[in-house]
Amino acid sequence: MSLIGTIINSIFTILYILILVDVIGSWLVVARLRLPNWVLDILGTVHSIVSPILNPIRRLMPNMGGLDLSPIIALFLLQIVQSLFRQVGL
Repeated sequence: MSLIGTIINSIFTILYILILVDVIGSWLVVARLRLPNWVLDILGTVHSIVSPILNPIRRLMPNMGGLDLSPIIALFLLQIVQSLFRQVGL
């Protein structure tokens, strides 16, 4: 794998992790756990990074009664794009 391919793979891995952290963080906030400020700061930063990926998907999704499936769809789409990069040889 080339250096560019390794970098692209790393970016996808980081995005996967950030989406999962955002999902878990949203559960913690909804559960109203008393989290330290530094944890809330990290969760806010992660949310601001992930929101540009999830918000367009949320706009296209029908209302599911409070159930947000956009992270699952985003992870699926990221897998597809990553697979396309691999097929191209990156």
